[in-house]
This record gives sequence, C-alpha cells and structure tokens, in this order.
Amino acid sequence: MTFGRSRALQDVSLTLRQGERLAVVGPNGAGKTTLLRVVLGLLPPTSGERKLSTPPPTIGYVPQRLHFDPEFPLTVEEFLAINQPGSRAWFGGVPRRHRAAIQEALEQTGALDLARQRLGTCSGGELQRILIAGALLQKPQLLVLDEPSANIDRRGIDTLSELLQNLHSDFGLTLLFVSHDFHFVANLADRVACLNGEICGIGSPEEMLDEHYLPGAYRDPCTPVRAGFHAAGCGR
Repeated sequence: MTFGRSRALQDVSLTLRQGERLAVVGPNGAGKTTLLRVVLGLLPPTSGERKLSTPPPTIGYVPQRLHFDPEFPLTVEEFLAINQPGSRAWFGGVPRRHRAAIQEALEQTGALDLARQRLGTCSGGELQRILIAGALLQKPQLLVLDEPSANIDRRGIDTLSELLQNLHSDFGLTLLFVSHDFHFVANLADRVACLNGEICGIGSPEEMLDEHYLPGAYRDPCTPVRAGFHAAGCGR
C-alpha cells in the first residue's frame, strides 16, 4: 500500500477467520489504521486484493474518536437516529420507526440509561459504548474497532473488554481491532498480529505479547500500561 512515494504497508497477508477476535498491534506509524481502512473498503489496495467471503459480511465500524461540538444540544438517542441505516435527513428528535432498534442497541451495550443524556456530557467510556451501539445498528457480522480502549480509564477498559466478549459470545461477532493497550489485547484477543509496515508475526497472545501483559500477571494499577512497546518482533 503506497501513498505517492511513501509505502505504508508492504506484503501484508492476513486472513480473518469467522468468529475470531483478532488484534492488530504495532508502533505509531506502523500502518494499523491504513490496514483497517483497506478492510473496510475505504482505501483500495495499490497492489494485491481485498477478499471477502460469499456472501460478504455486514461490517460495523467503531472509530477511534468522535468529533463533535460538546456544546451542541444533541442527545445520545438523537445521535444514533442520525446514524441509523437508511436515514436521509434529520429534523430533530427520534423518528418512531427507529426507536425500537436504538433502544435495543443501547440495551445491548449497557447504555440504555444514557438515551436522553446530552452527548457532550458523556465520559470516554460512555461514548465508546454509544459508538458500539451505533455500529450494532448495522446488524454486523464483523465489528471493526480502531483503538477502542483509547481515552478510557482502567475500570472503563475492563468494562469495555467484558462488553465485547459478551457481544462476541451472544451474537457470534467476528472482531478485528487495533489497540496499544496490551492488557486489553491479552484479555480479548484470540490471535494477535504484529504490524510494522509488514506483518512481523502472528499468533496467540501468549506467543506475541511480553508475559508482563498477560492476564493474571502482576501489575501496579497506578502504572500506565501504554508507555512501552513490548510486542514480540515489533520493537522500534
């Protein structure tokens, strides 16, 4: 994958198995977001091809962050109404035909009590659950998440990990996600792909992550876990 003379990805071959939870890790500038954009069909590969199963899966996408004016008087359910599939124009409020689906998505993410809260007053963890609810409105088979644990405190990250595990189990979702938080990766992923312009390695969390980051390993809860980069074969 190239942009002008700059090469973002090279010789990347990655197979995503139905029903698995695949994490992509790597240093900043490694091409992780570019890879997700290719998977989503937002970027055509400059060489090679993107192959989907037949029939192709419905894909839900959860971006790294939500850009909006926090002072704008928009409620959570109104935000989801705007993002409801098939919506053409929004004139305020929540159309009756969308209410049941929105309530269901919020209930599935444990955010039903936020429905009438102003979007600008939500915490980082609450916003992440709302974004996942928006993706669930697509009725996806594949859920793609870009840095889902960013800007969330440790308690919120643990809650998010549990939520995604439950969605995977309850609906058979396939998960593809990028993360710098190795505790989050180790708790959620079945496989870990290490990316640094190319695939450096792929395997189980036990094979790909430093043992310090694996579930059950001791850590000081006051110590940030994103300061270093210790994935096998993916150092700077």
